[in-house]
Amino acid sequence: MFKLIIVLILTFGVSYIAIADVIFEMDQIQVDPEATHKTKGMVKGNNFKMDFYENGDKLDGAMIYRGDKKEMIMVNHQEKSYVVLDQATMNELAGVMAQAMSQFEEAMKDATPEEKAMMEKMMKGRLPGAEESKTVEPVIKKAGTSEVNGYSCTIYDVYRGDEKTSQHCVASWDSIEGGSEMKTVMVEMSQFMDQLAKSFENSKGIMGQQMKFENNVFKQIEKMNGFPVQTLDYGNGGVVESKSLLVSTEKTTLSPSDLEPPAGYTKQDTGLN
Repeated sequence: MFKLIIVLILTFGVSYIAIADVIFEMDQIQVDPEATHKTKGMVKGNNFKMDFYENGDKLDGAMIYRGDKKEMIMVNHQEKSYVVLDQATMNELAGVMAQAMSQFEEAMKDATPEEKAMMEKMMKGRLPGAEESKTVEPVIKKAGTSEVNGYSCTIYDVYRGDEKTSQHCVASWDSIEGGSEMKTVMVEMSQFMDQLAKSFENSKGIMGQQMKFENNVFKQIEKMNGFPVQTLDYGNGGVVESKSLLVSTEKTTLSPSDLEPPAGYTKQDTGLN
C-alpha cells in the first residue's frame, strides 16, 4: 500500500489552478498469491483522499492529505480510528528508526558468528534496515509507447544497477479527465513526500535507501509531465509481482466531509513516545 502512495504522489510537474473536484479509480493486481485490490480516490482543491479496498470490495483503510495543514491522515476502519502524520512526526519516526538500528548494531558487537546470523535472519522483515543496503541511483530508460485502458502512454523502464525494478506507462495530464485538478494537489503532496523521504534518507539500512531510491525515481518521472496509468513492479528474475492500472477518472462535486475521517472515529497517538 505504501509503495502505491509513493507512486501516486511523487509523479508530478508544474501546477495548475483547480476548477473542479475529481474522483478516480485504480486497480492493484497482485500476481502471487493472486488478488486484485482497488483504490478509489477523491480530489477537492488541495485536499486528497484514497480509499483502499482489499480483494476489490472490502474497505480496508484510507489515506487523506490535507494541503491546508500540510499533514497526512491514515485511517483504520477495523479499529475505527485514525493517526495524523505531519513533518515533525515523520522526523520523530526517522529518529526512532535510527535509534533502533544503533541498538541492533550494538547488540551485534559481542555476538558470535552463529548468533549474528540467527539475529539477522530474525530481524529481516521486522526491522527495516537490519541488513546491509547500498545506495544505487535509478536509471530510467524510454522503452516505446503503448495504450492502457484507452490512454496513450510512453513506457519508461526503471533500473537499479542491472536489475529492472519497475516499468511506468505515463500518459499526459491533458489526456486524463480531471488531470489538471489531480495534478494541482499532487504537486503539493509531492513536496510533502519529498520532505518525508529526506527524513528517512539519513536512516541506515533498507528503509532509508529504498525511500531515497523511490524518491529519485519519481523526481525523474515528474519531469515527464504525466501520470503513470500503468505500473509494473518486478521481483527476482525479472518476474512481474504486481501491476497498477488507472481504471477511470471523472469530474464531479464533492463535499468537504467526503475527505475527512468518518464521524465517530477516534484520533490515536502515533505511539512513538
